[in-house]
Amino acid sequence: MNLHWTPDLFVHIGYMLMLVALLARDILWLRAVLVCAQSNLALYAWTHGPLLGMTIWNSLFVLINTVWVIRILQERRAVQLPPELDAVYHRHFAAFSAKEFLRFWNEGQAREARGRLIDAGTQPPELVYLESGHVRVRRQGHDIAELPEGSFIGEMSLLTGEPTSADVDAPEAVRLRTWPVARLRELRQKQPQWWTRLQSVLGHDMIEKLRRAAANQTS
Repeated sequence: MNLHWTPDLFVHIGYMLMLVALLARDILWLRAVLVCAQSNLALYAWTHGPLLGMTIWNSLFVLINTVWVIRILQERRAVQLPPELDAVYHRHFAAFSAKEFLRFWNEGQAREARGRLIDAGTQPPELVYLESGHVRVRRQGHDIAELPEGSFIGEMSLLTGEPTSADVDAPEAVRLRTWPVARLRELRQKQPQWWTRLQSVLGHDMIEKLRRAAANQTS
C-alpha cells in the first residue's frame, strides 16, 4: 500500500460517514455517525501536517456529539417504575412515556383531605388526581356523580379556563395528588408536545366518566 495515500483514506471515510449521517432519520444514529466521521477527519488532519486548526475543530465536534450521544442514551434508557405506580401508569397515564410519567408524578404533591375539595364557580389552583377513596360531585345541593380512585378532579377548568360547574366533596378521608395549575400552564408554553399528551390523559379520564354516567343511567 502506498504510505502517502493512507492519511487520505481517513478524510474519504470521514466524508462518506458524514453523508451517511445526513441520511439518518434517528437523531441518535446521526450523532453517533458524526462522531465516527469527525474522528476520522481529526485523525486525517493530525497525520497530514499536522493541520492544527482542522484537528482542533473536528476534535471539538467529536466531543460535542459524544456528549449528545450519552444524553440521548440516558433519556432513552428504560425506566423501571415502582410496583405501586406501574398499574397507575398503564391504566391512566399510558399517553406518557414511562420516564415522562415518573417526572410528572414526582412533581405532584401528595396529601390527604376530607370535606369540600372544590367549590362550584371557581377556578381551582390545582389539578387534582384521586389516588384512593371516592368523592361526590354535587350541583345545587344534589349528587350528580361519584368519582372513584384514579379520577381527575377540576380538569375541565384547566383545559377550558372556565370556572367549575359543580362542587366536589370527600365524605371520608381521601388521598390526593395535586399539581399547581400555574406550573402546568408554564409547561404548556415550554413543552407543547408534553401538553398534548397530558390532554390525551385527561381526555381519557373524561371518557371514563361519561361511560360510568351512562352505565348508571341505564342500570
